[in-house]
Amino acid sequence: MRMPGKTMVFFLASALFFPALATAENFTFKEIEARVLEYRNWLDQVGSNGSRYWVRLDSSKRPHKLYVGEGFMRAGPDEKENFVEIFSRFLAGHPEKNMLIDIYDATSGKPIGEYGFGGFKLFSLHVSSLPQE
Repeated sequence: MRMPGKTMVFFLASALFFPALATAENFTFKEIEARVLEYRNWLDQVGSNGSRYWVRLDSSKRPHKLYVGEGFMRAGPDEKENFVEIFSRFLAGHPEKNMLIDIYDATSGKPIGEYGFGGFKLFSLHVSSLPQE
């Protein structure tokens, strides 16, 4: 299929100038590093020595396996989603990118959810996996 010369030039010119019209991310490397450091500090607070939202991470294969503790099990749905989203961004190393995560119960070792292209999803949680007080 042949395109007339002016149409071809217009098409190529628009393809070259399109990125200039798109809005660029306004993050510098220092801002990205600062945000990721904030994520790390917060995750340390809610980790195994703090609220016990997470116990350990297996990053030997993709997706990462995140083993969650009692704090995660007791948290509300919004808190759980926020926690997993921040963890995903921390693993990706960028505030606007996400990493795929499979979520496991640390006590039973069974999968309880996932975070990925479809967003945050928890499978049916069993109350028996919660520690009794």
